Amino acid sequence: MAQVEETLERIKVQPGVEGYVICDMQGQVLRRFPTMSQETAEMYAASMMHLAHKARGVVRDLNPKSELNYLRIRAKRHEVMVAFDKEFLAIVIQRWQPAGTS
Repeated sequence: MAQVEETLERIKVQPGVEGYVICDMQGQVLRRFPTMSQETAEMYAASMMHLAHKARGVVRDLNPKSELNYLRIRAKRHEVMVAFDKEFLAIVIQRWQPAGTS
């Protein structure tokens, strides 16, 4: 458990990180960024669970021997990274700016 805490602390102090959510495969929020509201964490968990399930299905359809382990989504202002495990989903939200903009 100490290793999990160390990893979460390392994520929290990375530049641009605005939040994280750790949820189980049923979408139940287990951990969230301290300043993130429970409602926001649940919204991210539900949305990413749905998207992760669909993306995993697409990868398996393309090649049944492959499995999706990581998903990265870039939007206008944020980047959402999702890491998969057999039991958990780790979601990290960070600010994003295109290169050359201030």
